[in-house]
Amino acid sequence: MTNPRSRCLLLLCLTLLAACGSSTAPQVAQLDGKAVCGPGSMPETGLQGQVSAEDRESGRSQQGYRCNLELVGQYQGEGASWVNPSYGHCAYLATSFGGIPTKKSQGVQVVDVSDPQHPVLAGKLTSLSMLLGPWESLKVHEGRGLLGGVAVGPAVGAGFFDLYDISEDCTQPKLLNSFTGNLTLPTNFLAHEGAFSPDGKTYWSTGAVGGSMTAIAIDDPAHPRIVYQGLRVLLNHGFSFSDDGRRMYLSMGVPAGIVILDIGDVQDRAPIPVVREVGSLYWNLLGYSQQSVPVRYGGQPYLIVADEFASEGVHIVDLTDETNPVDVTHLQLEIQKEEHLDARRRDTTGNGLFGYEAHYCTVDRHDDPTAMACGYFQSGIRVFDIRDPRAPREIAYFNPPAQVGKTAMLRGSEHAAGLITALGVPASDLAHFNFGTYSSYILDPTQLVSNNLSADWCGSPPRFVGDQLWVTCQDNGFMVLRFTNGVYPLE
Repeated sequence: MTNPRSRCLLLLCLTLLAACGSSTAPQVAQLDGKAVCGPGSMPETGLQGQVSAEDRESGRSQQGYRCNLELVGQYQGEGASWVNPSYGHCAYLATSFGGIPTKKSQGVQVVDVSDPQHPVLAGKLTSLSMLLGPWESLKVHEGRGLLGGVAVGPAVGAGFFDLYDISEDCTQPKLLNSFTGNLTLPTNFLAHEGAFSPDGKTYWSTGAVGGSMTAIAIDDPAHPRIVYQGLRVLLNHGFSFSDDGRRMYLSMGVPAGIVILDIGDVQDRAPIPVVREVGSLYWNLLGYSQQSVPVRYGGQPYLIVADEFASEGVHIVDLTDETNPVDVTHLQLEIQKEEHLDARRRDTTGNGLFGYEAHYCTVDRHDDPTAMACGYFQSGIRVFDIRDPRAPREIAYFNPPAQVGKTAMLRGSEHAAGLITALGVPASDLAHFNFGTYSSYILDPTQLVSNNLSADWCGSPPRFVGDQLWVTCQDNGFMVLRFTNGVYPLE
C-alpha cells in the first residue's frame, strides 16, 4: 500500500507541474558516445561517470581517473566551497561555512597561478560575505575586473554584499564598498546564488527560499544600492542573461526547468521596475535546475542548462522562439540513466547529499562553441564536443583522487565540513518516486552520517585557458589540467 506521506508528496508535485505546464520536445537528442582514452590515461573502471562501490571499497578511487587530461599543478589548501571563479592568473576559493570554527585559513583564498605548475596562496578575503561563505554567488565580471559575492552562510543568507576590484592586481583584491575596514552595509535579501549583468553595472542575487530576487546597482561600486526586490512562487536557483541584459534565464526547481524573464525595467533603471515572464520550459517533476549558459550557433540562440538533482544531467534548449523554448538535447552520462538507479544508490550512499549530478558548465566561447566542460558531483570534470548541439560527444574527463580519511584537514571543503551535505543517502533519484525507500533516510535524523569522501565533488565551473582547464573540486582544491592526445582544441 502506498504510504500516505508519499501520496501527498506526489500529489503536490503533480499539481505544481500541471500549474506550470510542460513543453518538452517530442524527440530529444542524447549524448553521442563516451570519450576514447589515449596514451597516458587512467580510465574509469565502470560505467561512464561511475565511481563504483568496488573501487571505493578497494581504494581504487583514491587514485582517481583521467582520460585525455593530465594534472599540471594543484593548490589544495583546506578544500573549497561550491563555486570558485578565476580571473587573469588568479583563482578564488570560497571555503565552508560549517568549517569556520576549525579552519586554519578563513574566508576566500586567493591563489596565484602565475606558475601553473606551482599555484600558491597569495592571501585571503575576510569581509563578511567572504568570511561567512558566498556559496554559489562568488562571481567575476571580466570586463570591469570585479569580484563579488553575497553572504549566504549555511544555505540562504541575508544582508551583505561585498565587491572587490581585481583589475590592477588580481592577487591583491581591493574591497570597494567598505563601510569601515572589512565591513560592508547590508545590500541584499535572502541570497543563495548571484551573478553580474553583462555590462557589469548590476549584480543580481536569488534565494531558493521564497523565490527571492534582488538587483543591486553597482554603477558606482563604492555605493551599491538595491534597485529591485521581488518574490516568485516557485523555487529559483542560478541564472544567466542575454547579451543586452534585458532577459534573465532563471533556473527553477521542483519542477526543474527554466523561466525566461524580461528584466528590461531593471536594466533601464525604471523608477518602479516590473519583471515579466516571457516563456518557460520544464522537464523533470522532482528535479532542480542549477545554472545556464547562453550560446549561439550561426547566430541562433541556445541555452545550456545543468541540473543538480534527479540524475537529470544537462539540457540544450533552442531559444529561437523565447515564448516557446524547445528542449533539443538531453545529455546524461551512462551512470545517470534510468536503468542504473540501483548502481547509483549503491555507489553513493554514505558520500553526502549529492549523487552523480551535474552542477556548473562552461564553454570555450559563446559564439559557435566547440567544447563544453562541466563540473559534476562524484563524476569529476567532463568535457564534451558540442560543435553540433544535437550530437554532443564526450572527449575527456578527469576525476581527481578521493580524499578518504582526510576530513580533519579539509575543513574548508563543503563536502567534508558543510552543514547540509551530511545526509547519508543521495537525493539524486527522487524523480523515480521511491518515497517509500528514501523517506526514512530523508526524514529520520538517525540516518545522518559523516561523508566518507569516497569520491570528490567537482561542482565549480571549469575555465578554458588555452590548452588547459582551470578547475576546483571541493576536496582536492584548485587544479590546472592540460588536454592530451590532441583532443582539444577541436578546430
